[in-house]
Amino acid sequence: MRKLYTKNSYKKFHKKYAEDRNIRRLKHNEWLAHKYRLQQGVSYDNVKENNAFKQEYPRYVKVIAPDIFSFIKNTEEVIKFIGNLKKLYDSKQKTYVVLRNIQEIDYSAIIVLLSIMVKFKAQKIYFDGNFPLNIEVKKAIIASGFFDNLYKKFEDNYSYDISKINSNGIHTHASRNVDSLLSSKLINSASEAVWGEPRRCQGVQRTLIELMQNTNNHAEIGKPGEKHWWLSINQNAKAKEVSFSFVDFGVGVFTNLGNKPKKSKFFGWTNKLLEAFNYTDNASLLKLILDGELHKTVTGKHYRGKGLPGIAEVMRRNQISNLHIITNNVFCCPSENIYKPLNASFSGTFVYWELRENNESCK
Repeated sequence: MRKLYTKNSYKKFHKKYAEDRNIRRLKHNEWLAHKYRLQQGVSYDNVKENNAFKQEYPRYVKVIAPDIFSFIKNTEEVIKFIGNLKKLYDSKQKTYVVLRNIQEIDYSAIIVLLSIMVKFKAQKIYFDGNFPLNIEVKKAIIASGFFDNLYKKFEDNYSYDISKINSNGIHTHASRNVDSLLSSKLINSASEAVWGEPRRCQGVQRTLIELMQNTNNHAEIGKPGEKHWWLSINQNAKAKEVSFSFVDFGVGVFTNLGNKPKKSKFFGWTNKLLEAFNYTDNASLLKLILDGELHKTVTGKHYRGKGLPGIAEVMRRNQISNLHIITNNVFCCPSENIYKPLNASFSGTFVYWELRENNESCK
């Protein structure tokens, strides 16, 4: 045995073994130091919670929802939230949405949450989340059907119907095509909530058809019918008011305008518009679009009221109320003449409006 300890091969082996052990020890100490640095200022309960989360949801990435979860009231933070989720979706990363800190929520954000959840599930990407601590926020998300559908399986279909039958009358639909029959049914239901009887609401019908058509034709450059539109409706019979939230995750108005082919009548629109108007940013440009000035300037013909300008016209006729539009890096509320640029850019178009008792309708 004594002879074995003196052999060069034995000494070489154990020297290498000791060096490897020392390298592992140093790396472990380095990892511990990094871990403790990250935990500095973090309470013991939070550290314990994070460790439990890693055990229950290994390799999930947390995405924290904004405290004010409203596309209208907190636009830039919600856009950043959507951007973080989009990166995880593109990389097919397991995702966990932290909802517990939300203090205020509305249906402009809930439709975004529902649509993103379905997109993840349809692509078989793991997606989960927790309940809000705020009771009213929790009720709103439960009423939307989010948690009812969180553990369901979804396929990449042309249409979805995520309806939650309750006192608020919340309905969420999605499709890639124009669905005039669906819009008629939803308008009948909405008008009953507002006036107590079914009515023709030509402004709402026109708004829905224009948005569906725009998504079908323009949401994906060169690929018509490739993107879903999402529509969520919240009926408030007591207030005699129905709110509509419509979203598509396409390219947005300005990206679409910037990629017009040579055969399009809008090709080279920038030079023509700059000659007629001294607009400074996309916010000013959106106002020109909604006023129909882009179409009249580029084509030289009277504007016929299609697309977003047609929707603005519907608002001016008092057929809908409280119109809001968010697209790319612009937020606008035409009824209040608010047009402002954003520091964050939304790849898509979001439109919100309301149907109220004082809006025009036909019996």
